[in-house]
Amino acid sequence: MAVTDRSGANRARYLLNGIPDKFQDFCHMDQITFVQLADWIMENATSSTPEDITIEESLFVFLDIVAQGNSFRNTAYGWDHDVKLTQNIFLNVLNALQLLREKEEISPSCPSFSTTRSRWRIIKAWRLGKSRMDGLVKIGDDGGDGLEVSQEELTQALTALNNFIHEHKEC
Repeated sequence: MAVTDRSGANRARYLLNGIPDKFQDFCHMDQITFVQLADWIMENATSSTPEDITIEESLFVFLDIVAQGNSFRNTAYGWDHDVKLTQNIFLNVLNALQLLREKEEISPSCPSFSTTRSRWRIIKAWRLGKSRMDGLVKIGDDGGDGLEVSQEELTQALTALNNFIHEHKEC
């Protein structure tokens, strides 16, 4: 992880090098699994985010929205980014996780998505099985700053993330 003076980079460094229980509470995975995921993404996906934003920081931003349930506006503030950049980071990680889903088989022993729903606070805003006719869901909304994304694509990305966590978790 590159050293910079930005507060978002400092926060990422603090989380990554901090207390394991706090890390687990924020990310819903251990630090080793997180680093392995960041390495997989760096090796297999392309990024459209500025070079001074590391993949680790990008993953934290993504998890701030899906695991913590924060809006894009609150997440942008917490990571010292503007809302548009925060949305770009989110979509970049979403695309990387969709690539993970395409490239990696889901383990038969991976817990089902329905049993891991509580891990992802973003899902509480959905009514599974009652999506809009166009299949889109609005996420991270706080006064019009949300994004509309495909519910199916987001579900597939979170399934890939669940599988990665399951397959790589520290025993």
